[in-house]
Parts: sequence; C-alpha cells; structure tokens
Amino acid sequence: MDRIFIIHEMDNVGALDLNLLRVFDAVMAERNVTRASERLYLSQPAVSHALGRLRHALQDDLFVKVPAGVRPTPKALELSGPVGEALAALERALNPPVFDPKTSSRVFRIATHDYLVTVLIAELAAALAARAPGVSVRIRPTEGRALEMLDAQEADMAISAFGELPERFDEQVLMQDRYVCLMRPDHPLATGRITLKRFAAARHLLISPRGDARGFVDDALAAHGLTRHVAMIINQFSPAGGIVAASDLVVTASERIALAQAGRHQLVTRPCPVEVPATFTRTSVVWHRRLGEHPALAWLRALLVEVAADG
Repeated sequence: MDRIFIIHEMDNVGALDLNLLRVFDAVMAERNVTRASERLYLSQPAVSHALGRLRHALQDDLFVKVPAGVRPTPKALELSGPVGEALAALERALNPPVFDPKTSSRVFRIATHDYLVTVLIAELAAALAARAPGVSVRIRPTEGRALEMLDAQEADMAISAFGELPERFDEQVLMQDRYVCLMRPDHPLATGRITLKRFAAARHLLISPRGDARGFVDDALAAHGLTRHVAMIINQFSPAGGIVAASDLVVTASERIALAQAGRHQLVTRPCPVEVPATFTRTSVVWHRRLGEHPALAWLRALLVEVAADG
C-alpha cells in the first residue's frame, strides 16, 4: 500500500527519477547533506538541487537544518520506509547479492552493548576465523538508539534485550538468561534468605546502558511499597564485578554476566528476589526488514544463533 501511494503521488506531481529517491534515501541515512553527497559520489550542490526538486514535487521541506546536519520532517519519516524498501528490492532484482564467507572481505556492523562482548564475542571470533577469515566485525555502542541506528543504516543488526518492536524490524532470539544478584562473599546478603526488605535495604549498583536512573528492580520493589538505594549507575556490564568486589554494593545482572564476573573477582551469586520481566531475560538479534533477505546478513545471523547455542 505504501509503495502504491508513493508512485501515485509522484505521478501527480511530475517526473521524479530514481536518482532523486537515491538522494532521499542517502540523506535519510546520513542525516547530513555533505556525508550523503560523499556516499553517492555526487557534489554537495547536486544533492542540494535534488532535494530542492523533491521538496517542490512533494510539497514538503523533507529535511530541516540542525547544528549536526539535517532532521527529517514527519513526511520524510513516513516515506523513508517505503522508499528504502523499494530501492532495496530494486537493487536485489538488478544485482542479486552473492555472499561467500570463505572469500568475502565484508565488514559487518553490530550495534550492541558490552553484554555481547562479555558473553559471546570470543566464540564469535573463533567461528569467524575458521569459516570467514576475511570478514571483519565492528561493534558499535548503541547509546540507547539501537533502532535509530538500524533505520539510519549505521548498523547491519542490533543485539540486546528488546521489548515490542515496530513492524519494520524482524527479530530472532539468541539467548535466554535468568537474573541473579552478585556480591562479595562477606556481604550480608551472601548468607540467609534474601527477603525483599533485606534486598531493598542494601546499597545497589545499577547497570543501565541508556543511563536510566531506574530499572525493573525498582518497579518490582515499588509494587511492594519498597524502594532501594542505587548508590552507583554505570552504562556497561564489564566493570560491575570489579566495583562489587571493591565495595559493599550488590548488582542484579544476568547469570551469564554474573558467573563470568564471579570467577574473575571471587564473588558469589544469589537468586534474585524480584520477578524479572520476560523481555529482560531474552537477548535477540534485530534487523531492518528491508535488508533482511541479504545473504551476508542472513549468514551472520545464523552464525550468531549457532554460537549462542553452543555457548
């Protein structure tokens, strides 16, 4: 329906050639006219001229200047999905992609936080060395904008715990995990039953990749009329063990992370006393639907699933 709408609208407003749509797609991805021109191997005036033609034809500004580049208008955001899907479908039809992992030198960009780096990256590196020695992987921090990065084609896929996803994305579960509490062996919670009151009374370390000051633990405690003291917030998983080892803090983390940190820092794990939402126990790989059929991306997703199952 969206593609029909675009074609119909363009027929009414005049001739819009394929190059204009390519310009639109590049500016949407880069959010910057200069970078879009470099991406298209065009001059900046040529890109600006193309945007002018699009604005006139569609009767919308499409992109508004901001200090860092340009910001798409609601109309541009509405058109970005259908235009990108149409261009990707045309590219696949005219140049069917071929991927041979043994000979490829492709660079894959994965948006994730250091959970993946801690629990899976070594196994992925070993698998790539054996099956695709020329392939490279770049891990990019999500900074709380994983889906935006997929929209802007700043990443090929994203790995995290996601809630409900917009329809333009597809998802495949990589790992299921449970949550535990990690602490020093001499911590008061290391022995005895961890009641909600004892748990809430402790000093806590919160791991929040987006920098949020509140997590699901706080919501669960609030349901029982309790609050906790979050004494420190960090945005990465890897320092948690060292922080807990050097303090009286307790951290609630996935068991994979906790066990890796426990062995390294001589820590102990205890059962988490609060109910953990299912979305936090499930780690998934997510990708933009318009790129999902590319054989290179499908191959890497399958490899990630395999490596996660063996881990």
